[in-house]
Amino acid sequence: MSPKKALVLLAEGAEEMEAVIAIDTLRRGGIEVTVAGLNGAGAVKCSRDVVVVPDAALEDAAGKGPYDAIVLPGGLKGAESFGQSATVKTLLTDQQKAGRVIGAICAAPAVSLPPHGIGEGKKVTCYPALKDRLDAGKYTYQDQKVVEDGELITSQGPGTAFDFGLALVKKLVDSEKSAAVAKAMLL
Repeated sequence: MSPKKALVLLAEGAEEMEAVIAIDTLRRGGIEVTVAGLNGAGAVKCSRDVVVVPDAALEDAAGKGPYDAIVLPGGLKGAESFGQSATVKTLLTDQQKAGRVIGAICAAPAVSLPPHGIGEGKKVTCYPALKDRLDAGKYTYQDQKVVEDGELITSQGPGTAFDFGLALVKKLVDSEKSAAVAKAMLL
């Protein structure tokens, strides 16, 4: 059986802990991860000035799907860029229609998903200060570290990034693999 595939999006201003912890946790879980730069394959300066080099440009990586999961880190500036991207809209819409996993953390559930109509009718969480950006008629906010509703997994922020990554591994592989990854990371 071939490994599961995940696409982690990266844009200027993304929250680096959320991106890197998700990438690392997924890879430890045996998932083939492609890190895709929204604006190309060049180095991306994240929210705290950490520079991350994507594996590919999103335009190139998008054609190599389908992906079992698409993951959006937070960081307000990065999340806003995802929310304004036609490419991201197409990817997420196709992912949702196909019933495949979408993960979003921190600002992304409140800022990146709603403009594209992703996750409407679902229970979600996000960075608590941004919860008012979620239309209560379309989303049910829950003040929890991680919320899983069907194929949508959302989380609150940098401090919940390990929980988020492990929830993705559990969803894509199984609970035993998630537990083994957590144990190896001393969580």
